[in-house]
Amino acid sequence: MLIGILALIALPFLLLGQLIGWLVEVGDDIAWQERERKRRRLAAAEAELDRKQDELRQTILQLAGQLGADAHEARKALIRESYLATGRLPNRPE
Repeated sequence: MLIGILALIALPFLLLGQLIGWLVEVGDDIAWQERERKRRRLAAAEAELDRKQDELRQTILQLAGQLGADAHEARKALIRESYLATGRLPNRPE
């Protein structure tokens, strides 16, 4: 009889312990899912930044090439104008 009464008294505590254990597991699962969601969002943002960086690098290289070509043409035009202004012809190797 005493054991039965003790069992009835202990039952709510055992059930409460099980409930707390279950709640902790659910909380851990929710926290893990949130961390995964943040990790995926961060990975996507980093991938987008990498893509944008490559795109900007290509644009910079393209613009540098165009500037180089424009500078070359400007130098040629200045040299040509210099010869025209002085009336001299360039010395050409034979």
